[in-house]
Amino acid sequence: MNVFDLRQSAPADFAAIPLEFFQDYPEPGVNFIDVGCVFDNPHHWQLAVDALTECTAHLDADFLLAMDARGFMLAGALAYRRGIGFAMARKPGKLPGEAIAIDYRREYGSATIEIQPERIKGNRVLIVDDVLATGGTIEAAATLLRRVGKDVVGAAALFDVAFFKDKRDLTMPVVTLRDV
Repeated sequence: MNVFDLRQSAPADFAAIPLEFFQDYPEPGVNFIDVGCVFDNPHHWQLAVDALTECTAHLDADFLLAMDARGFMLAGALAYRRGIGFAMARKPGKLPGEAIAIDYRREYGSATIEIQPERIKGNRVLIVDDVLATGGTIEAAATLLRRVGKDVVGAAALFDVAFFKDKRDLTMPVVTLRDV
């Protein structure tokens, strides 16, 4: 499935936010996008939350899953705006109580995420992250959600790494606001 191109709905000002890239971070060969420029500027932050709210309105979610760690801020604001709850997908060992885990591949190696099934209060879940690269992180989260009987209505991210677009095999609609 392809990423849904809904960027025409995002404010033009969002496209003008200057981004910072860190070459060879966190590993050699990775060009890391620092989305801190969205979070540390109130105008940029408002643009991001407003655009994500608008661009995901058609996805009939009754709950959000926030990806560790920058997805926490985005999902928290989006959940507040939509009047729904959210839970966190975290690195191993960060969640108390019962958690289920999955290993997955991403653009610079492998990783593991966990969720607490009892925290997923809704049935139609939207996954929220900051950057969409290979899609491995959101697909891993979707697999966990489906294991516990949830319907994954889609995913949303601020930025889409264009280099990976033709290399993805996504199983859900994904909304992004800007290509990088």
